[in-house]
Amino acid sequence: MKQYLIPILIILGLASGVLVGCGEKRSSTELQSYVEQASPIMERHTETTEETNQANRAFLETLGSGSQEEVLKALTTYKDMLAWALARVDSELLDFKKLAPPPEVRAFHSLMVEGLTKEQAGLTKQLSYYSSVLRYGFGDDKELDAGNALLLDAQGLWLQAQYEFQDLIRKVK
Repeated sequence: MKQYLIPILIILGLASGVLVGCGEKRSSTELQSYVEQASPIMERHTETTEETNQANRAFLETLGSGSQEEVLKALTTYKDMLAWALARVDSELLDFKKLAPPPEVRAFHSLMVEGLTKEQAGLTKQLSYYSSVLRYGFGDDKELDAGNALLLDAQGLWLQAQYEFQDLIRKVK
């Protein structure tokens, strides 16, 4: 019986090595697929962030030096930009939630979902604040402060996610 046990153990060992090797290949393929699916969402979010920041700077410049009419026009433009950014972030969040992350990127995936969720909430609060200012001439400063805090948190998560995503891209290459 012992004479058959050793060859059986060797065969089982080789089979498990092949299975582990197949698992690694499958995991590598899943990682590459995930990166390929996440990449356009990351690019879209970069565009969203850049355009929103540019609109914010333009609005703040007008606040500091513009006439009342210019400030009102800039506020309307900025509110419209917030609505556009919120729609984009909503879409990006939904797209990220549709992805099936392999185990080795679940932390990154959760980071992105958390960051986009905070950004969504922050943009919603800012949009509500500026809509109120345009409609009634005033807004709830606590709402604006809460929105700004959420966006600041989201920005930190976004920066961290960008670094982690670059690492994922290096692993796939």
